[in-house]
Amino acid sequence: SPFQVTLMPEEAEDMWHTYNLLQIGDSLMASTIRKVQTESSTGSVGSSRVRTTLCLCVDTIDFDSQACQLRVKGTNIQENQYVKMGAYHTIELAHVEKASEALAIDILLISDKLFRHQDVATRSRYVRLVDNVRDNGGTVRIFSSLHVSGEQLTQLSGVAAILRFPIADLSEPEDDSSSDEE
Repeated sequence: SPFQVTLMPEEAEDMWHTYNLLQIGDSLMASTIRKVQTESSTGSVGSSRVRTTLCLCVDTIDFDSQACQLRVKGTNIQENQYVKMGAYHTIELAHVEKASEALAIDILLISDKLFRHQDVATRSRYVRLVDNVRDNGGTVRIFSSLHVSGEQLTQLSGVAAILRFPIADLSEPEDDSSSDEE
């Protein structure tokens, strides 16, 4: 019989667990950013990005073990004002490392818990992230998990960033998600 699971990822490894829980044919509901086209009364066409919640019928699941990122592709099964039923979409889930690779991080916000993680590889990954941001002129702010601000950051995966400039493909890959595929 069908069952529902609600997940709140707290650390990068949670994406691995999510990868192992998801199966082709499952429904995945997640918040995502979608590029939508608008037409004005004069007929000119523009586009903007909007945050929306989509429910996908999963047909592809990819896990990047280096970045601990989960990428799920599927068709929309709950129509909303931005996305029609059956539209194809990709949802990518931990984006900070991609922003770092693009040299876009101005301020990195990171929980001290990530530096005390049991897994040495995870600790090393976040040390590299911090070093990379500093090496590229960014500022790093380490939050104590004993303080309310650190607790809140930990609830949001333990890492966040304020960017120097927007990066469109953090929200959605241009090749898959910007247009509906039949």
